[in-house]
Amino acid sequence: MRYRWILLCFFAIIFGCATLPKPLQETPALRDVPFKAVKDNPNKYYDVSLLWGGRIINCTNTEEGTIFEILHLPLQKDGHPTETDASEGRFIVKSRNFLDCEVYSKGRYLTVVGKFKEMKEGKINGMSYSFPLIEAQATYLWKKKVYYYYYWRPSIWLWYGTPRWWIEYGPW
Repeated sequence: MRYRWILLCFFAIIFGCATLPKPLQETPALRDVPFKAVKDNPNKYYDVSLLWGGRIINCTNTEEGTIFEILHLPLQKDGHPTETDASEGRFIVKSRNFLDCEVYSKGRYLTVVGKFKEMKEGKINGMSYSFPLIEAQATYLWKKKVYYYYYWRPSIWLWYGTPRWWIEYGPW
């Protein structure tokens, strides 16, 4: 029994480390650059590779590639954007590749490695806004999360679990 716990802890330490997805690992980038720091001092971060992510607000295909408007969200250790209300603003990503806006649809999570180029003036619902512009070097679209709801109830077969026929044709 004791050895089982030791093995469990060993595997948790070895496989529990979160790493970035393969496309994002290949391009070096600064990970901990705050959104506010870039907006306050854009000249300092010109042409610096950044790792940012968030939720897609808008996607547009042009002759030069694809343009995303993204709601900035803090990243977890594995690079996945955290679902939170603590966003510092929005930024724009330009990708030279054609990325289908039906796949990269509104509400999906995207993590980007790219070079900061400039502050681009734009509008959000008629209000003027200054967007940081990132030229994408690598992008990663996160899979949609599917939530399963399991219903558990006590069983008279404590050691063996509930038999299949009880679950499918139970007394309800």
